[in-house]
Amino acid sequence: MMVDKGELRDAMRAYRRAEPAAARAAASDAVCRRLADREEIRRAIAERRPIAAYLAAGSELSVDGFIFSAARRPGALLAVPRWNGTAYELAAVREPDGPMASGPLGIREPGPSAPAVDPASIAVWIVPGLAFTADGIRLGQGGGWYDRLLAESALGAAKLGIAYDFQLVPCIPAEPHDVRMTAVVTPGLSVTAQSMV
Repeated sequence: MMVDKGELRDAMRAYRRAEPAAARAAASDAVCRRLADREEIRRAIAERRPIAAYLAAGSELSVDGFIFSAARRPGALLAVPRWNGTAYELAAVREPDGPMASGPLGIREPGPSAPAVDPASIAVWIVPGLAFTADGIRLGQGGGWYDRLLAESALGAAKLGIAYDFQLVPCIPAEPHDVRMTAVVTPGLSVTAQSMV
């Protein structure tokens, strides 16, 4: 089955925008609860290994509830993307309720005083996307920002794609540079990728 990435992106953006605010909030809460229950998350916090997440933009599901709750737990080390002038890097979330800067794409991010975090040190990645398949293929916004960050991740790092249930699709064309997710977490289910690269 041929799938056009541009058409799929447009369709998923439209579906996400159509979600009422109350439904988006409920779905975000459900995803945050699922994340808090995941073994790889609990292990990373117990071992004081960093977790990389994202601060939602637009109609993305928000994982703020998880980030700001987890960041208060002893041993938790959280990082989110921050624009450094030429590319996205990871920066530590030091004060969960503290002020955030606004990046060039309008995405909230830690200010310049927050220390950078090495992507190779991340134990668990929590990654947004427009669509995912059950075998871990991710369709991003099209800029390749996350693919470049994920390319620097450690071999054994868990990569959790975050999506609405409707964003789990049968087929997405994969490119050689695409980094597959190890699992996809939605409000209704968690799917462990059937094949991983």
